[in-house]
Amino acid sequence: MSLFLIGCSEELPERVAPDDLLSEAELIPVIIDLQILESHYHRVYARPDVYKESLDSASAIVFEKYKISKDNFESSYDYYAYDASHMYFIYEAALDTINLRISEREVIQPE
Repeated sequence: MSLFLIGCSEELPERVAPDDLLSEAELIPVIIDLQILESHYHRVYARPDVYKESLDSASAIVFEKYKISKDNFESSYDYYAYDASHMYFIYEAALDTINLRISEREVIQPE
C-alpha cells in the first residue's frame, strides 16, 4: 500500500510547450467561438453525427479569424489540458464571457 501511495504522490513530468503555443489569453476567445458554434449546431440538429462535418467547416472559419491553424489550436489546447487547473481557468473565463454576452443580449432584446 505504501508503494502505491508513493507512486501516486509523484508530480506529473514537466511538459515542453509547443513552439507555436497560444497564450491563455489567445486561446480563450477561440474556445468561446468554438463553444458557441457547437452549441448552435447542437441546438439546431441535436445529433453530433448529423452536424459534425458542418461544424468542422465552420470551425475552420474561426481558426482563420484568429489567424491560427487547427493544429496550432489543438497543440495549445493539449498543452494546457495536461494541467487541470489551467483548463479550469480557461473554461471558467470562457463560460463567464459567454454568460456575459447572453445577459447583455437579454438586456438589449428582452423577451
